[in-house]
Amino acid sequence: MPPQKLVLLSILIDATISSGMNFYKWFFLEEGRTPAGLFSLSHLLTVTLTLAVFLTLAIFLGKKFKGDPKKQNLVLLIAGIAIVAVQLSKNIWLLCETDNVLDCIVGNWPLYFCDIPIYIIPLAALTKGRFKQWCIDFMAICGLLMGFMGNYFAGNLYPSHAIISFSVFNALLNHSISAFVALFIWVSKLNKMEKRDIPFVIGILFTFMTIALIVDYLNIPINGSPRNFMFFFNGDGTPFTLFLNLYGGTLIPYQITIYVLQCGYIGLFYAVYYWIMGLLKKREEHKKLNAQDSTFSN
Repeated sequence: MPPQKLVLLSILIDATISSGMNFYKWFFLEEGRTPAGLFSLSHLLTVTLTLAVFLTLAIFLGKKFKGDPKKQNLVLLIAGIAIVAVQLSKNIWLLCETDNVLDCIVGNWPLYFCDIPIYIIPLAALTKGRFKQWCIDFMAICGLLMGFMGNYFAGNLYPSHAIISFSVFNALLNHSISAFVALFIWVSKLNKMEKRDIPFVIGILFTFMTIALIVDYLNIPINGSPRNFMFFFNGDGTPFTLFLNLYGGTLIPYQITIYVLQCGYIGLFYAVYYWIMGLLKKREEHKKLNAQDSTFSN
């Protein structure tokens, strides 16, 4: 190769590497960037537009694939792959940035409330029978809550990260996929919400919380402090802080309360659901009676 071409190639390679490093510092490390701020215009606009896209897609696909189990399961599978890929990208980045691999793995394991869909969505797509239905019903009950709370009330994310950054992009996709799956399930009528399944759907959350609590305690000897998975050690600005203060910082009654409140949400959701279904049933019966009376009168 002529010397002139070698020089040009070297300049091109150096420019590409330099641009890549600058993008890495800008997008991943956020060097010199200004945090978005919680409830700032950029935060609210970004979250609202993203959720609008995901929820519109959920309604469209839910209606299109209603009554088609294979297509419905394919949507769940793609969503499961997507949310796992989002989490893996985060974990790989964290591993690249750490000097302590064990600390990074144990301390950043996805064990927060909004991380449950990372496990449940793939299980909903890949399993069969009643366990599959438990996973579907769990996402129908919790997915929209995770999507909206995780996007709009991420009190630790937006005050410390720029709106266009890897951290925000990753969290935004994670929570929006959860909301998408939940609405898709409701629109396509995949959920059954049977009373016999209530203990098992609650059991999914209870099991996850117990694993999170164990890993929290494992973090103490490894990292010197727990990571506060599922808010077991600190309310972290959430309403749970009121209960920790009420118990004077005593952890055992506080942690029991966390179990009761979070598992109780599912029980409350079922109660409200059956109450609404009962009202709708009575309304339909009333309409039928009126129709019959109208027919007899004619």
